[in-house]
Amino acid sequence: MIVQAQSVLHVLWILCNSAVFNLYQLAIYVLIRPFNRALYRKVMGAQCQQAWVDVISCSFPESNIIATGDIPTDINKPMIILANHQVDADWWYLWQMARLQGAAGNVKITLKGELKQVPIIGWGMQFFEFLFLKRSIEHDRLHVQGIPSFICILELKRPAEEYMQSFLQDKFPFWMIIFPEGTTIHSEYVAKSRAFAAKTNRPTFEHLLLPRSTGLQIMMDAFSTDDVKPDIFDLTMAYPSYSGEVPTYAMGYGRNVDTEIPSMKSLVAGAGPSDVHIHSEKFSFDHVKQLGVERFLDRQWETKDKLLQEFIANQSFASKSASRCVIRPRSSVTAICRLWGAALASFFLLPLLLITVLPCYGLTVLYAAVMNSWDRRPTAFWPYLLNAVSERQSAWKLKRP
Repeated sequence: MIVQAQSVLHVLWILCNSAVFNLYQLAIYVLIRPFNRALYRKVMGAQCQQAWVDVISCSFPESNIIATGDIPTDINKPMIILANHQVDADWWYLWQMARLQGAAGNVKITLKGELKQVPIIGWGMQFFEFLFLKRSIEHDRLHVQGIPSFICILELKRPAEEYMQSFLQDKFPFWMIIFPEGTTIHSEYVAKSRAFAAKTNRPTFEHLLLPRSTGLQIMMDAFSTDDVKPDIFDLTMAYPSYSGEVPTYAMGYGRNVDTEIPSMKSLVAGAGPSDVHIHSEKFSFDHVKQLGVERFLDRQWETKDKLLQEFIANQSFASKSASRCVIRPRSSVTAICRLWGAALASFFLLPLLLITVLPCYGLTVLYAAVMNSWDRRPTAFWPYLLNAVSERQSAWKLKRP
């Protein structure tokens, strides 16, 4: 009963904080996105997404990250991060790893399309511009090359821009996280995965599902004509007590034997592993392209399967111990104080903003809309206004003696 009450309070606390962040996200969107998409992404990542992770970290138990191999550290370069998917909490520890490198605001995660409909949390993920997929290659290929639907609505259905390439155009160093298995491991999925592998003459694995090549292939295609190419990291994740147990679908994310493997439910209840083991390998974009996405994934998953077998025997990636380092994330109530301090200040400043800034903002948008309709240019409101100002300044300079 006490654990359940604690879990409910944690959920309410997380939702309450996230709702405050939703208001900040909306304000940042309205005040910055119409003027400058690149600046919007920088501010949203550095001031909102980074802060959200810091605040939520205070609600979850701390775990050391035992890292081996070539862990991603360059926060100024785009990258694609691949990982095996044992449980629903995997994304949280990958985000923690990025947070410790100062890149929590760079993270973009591929998620199931249904998650964007979740109130508060789903809204926040859309403002963070996470990538929601439906596991349909026709839909997802178009979706990767277009702005997410919620963003389109807020931008009054602007013409679609290429989604992934837009990050490169804005020089935004995204860390795109992909789980090629498509779902967490269950015994029913293992049977289907092995049947499909036999049918398509692909390898089978003891501890993993067959990786799907579609998601990574779509990403690769999006950057094929660009000068800037993201690095590709393949991460193998394992948790203490892991013995290779594969739960049934009915068990959900729980385990009968491997009880230290976390889930979001256990994290909310205040229970988490002392350590999380992550081994990383780095590959160039051209290397993966030359090898072929499907062949690359099959080869990496064979290596990953052997690493997990090694972990079962040693409870560590023993063969990779030469590069072992311990990363210790720490939470601080300072992040919560900053959040609610800003919320309190905003409460008192809001009436002043409504009286002064909002009317000017509304009149400017109305003016731009009328002028945009008058000359029928196929540009959005704010670009038209900025272009008009620039043209007038140029004309004024030409008229000067």
